[in-house]
Amino acid sequence: MIAYPHTRRSAIAAAILTTLFSLTACGGGDGGSGGGDRPSVADIKGQITQSSGNQVTEEQAVCLAKTYYESDLSDEAVRLLVEAEDVSKISPEDLSEADQKASKALYDPLVKCLTPAE
Repeated sequence: MIAYPHTRRSAIAAAILTTLFSLTACGGGDGGSGGGDRPSVADIKGQITQSSGNQVTEEQAVCLAKTYYESDLSDEAVRLLVEAEDVSKISPEDLSEADQKASKALYDPLVKCLTPAE
């Protein structure tokens, strides 16, 4: 199976991002104390690229960012993702039930973004 080295890279990226974002995407609350506008797709993409250690392609990062931007996550949750210095340190206990539910719905679309095109 060495014929497809990008598959291994994508599998590693998928594992990293799925773990990372399954915790991170749960963040925030229902608008709560942070308030403000939703971060842009470019802002989200920047954090994804940084947090993944450049393990995702440009296309994957854009897909992931758009998925988060268009999700049912609160603006505060998306902002938490973008502003976190270390997204792996965001804990589900800090997060609202609504955002936890929205996060669960993101699993399949996020994995789809990381699946190599055939």
